[in-house]
Amino acid sequence: MSFGRPYILNVDGAIHDGWLAISNYENSLNKDYLFYILSSNVVYSQFLSLISGAVVKNLNSDKVASILIPLPPLSEQQRIIEAIESALEKVDEYAESYNRLEQLDKEFPDKLKKSILQYAMQGKLVEQDPNDESVEVLLEKIRAEKQKLFEEGKIKKKDLDISIVSQGDDNSYYEEVPCEIPESWEWVRLNDITSYIQRGKSPKYSNISIYPVIAQKCNQWSGFSIDLARFIDPETVHSYQKERLLRDGDLMWNSTGLGTLGRLAIYHENKNPYGWAVADSHVTVIRVLSGVINCHFIYNFLSSPIVQSVIEEKASGSTKQKELLTKTIKEYLIPLPPLPEQSRIVDKIEQFFAHIDALI
Repeated sequence: MSFGRPYILNVDGAIHDGWLAISNYENSLNKDYLFYILSSNVVYSQFLSLISGAVVKNLNSDKVASILIPLPPLSEQQRIIEAIESALEKVDEYAESYNRLEQLDKEFPDKLKKSILQYAMQGKLVEQDPNDESVEVLLEKIRAEKQKLFEEGKIKKKDLDISIVSQGDDNSYYEEVPCEIPESWEWVRLNDITSYIQRGKSPKYSNISIYPVIAQKCNQWSGFSIDLARFIDPETVHSYQKERLLRDGDLMWNSTGLGTLGRLAIYHENKNPYGWAVADSHVTVIRVLSGVINCHFIYNFLSSPIVQSVIEEKASGSTKQKELLTKTIKEYLIPLPPLPEQSRIVDKIEQFFAHIDALI
């Protein structure tokens, strides 16, 4: 209940001592007219001049009875009511339109960024340059890099193969691809262009703040934050293989749970003052082949609506227990432009995003 606010009682009943009832006025007053006039500043300003009580405002029946109100004929009261209600309808329509506009204002930057990513990942954001080293040359470099990793014992022999999605004589692909790409690009699988894809493991936590563990909450669309990390028991550090230690440029992809599934960030060593970090079992670490693949390009593709709009369809499990299996992640189709074009696309996306953020 608010002081001075009128209500129309539409049921029979009693009122408590914090209310005043006005009745037996029907011969001279329309109840809706009385409601609107009691709601107006004309009456409320008189209430304020008559109240007693410093903390709890009080008006007795004698003071309310002394309030002056304008009293037009009943027929004019009805016209006033109709005019007020017509105006209120327009106010409600305006409020609804204003709320929709405000919502659009809030959503516009995010939607614009998504459109830019979609456009970029279809090869439409920057022009293709015939002087770029071709994607065929890039694929040979990828093969050479993977062969080197195999010889060093860092990847298995089965990971040496590169699965290019081929086109037939009619230029149609032999399997369904996420979108159209320029002729100078190729479709490959994520496993083809990475040296490491692995889900983190469940840690034994500790209150000793030395060795941070990257959880899903650390990976936000705004970027990677070490401030949200928990820490593992120092005595368990030896159980983590060297490959599990996060490296600069690693992609960290949230792989479980509705609301967090599919969100990802790039690990930056300069944002980790502890100098050491691993991922927990809800985050998949993706390590692209450095020197031949731009990790920011892969991040932008995985962040784009091309991937994010179907992320739950790709996930396994029940509605509340959705997860991206490592096998599924490895088989993700990735568009592969020449390396210089990857860099130009990343630079152009960052340029556009900076302009959008400056407008917010």
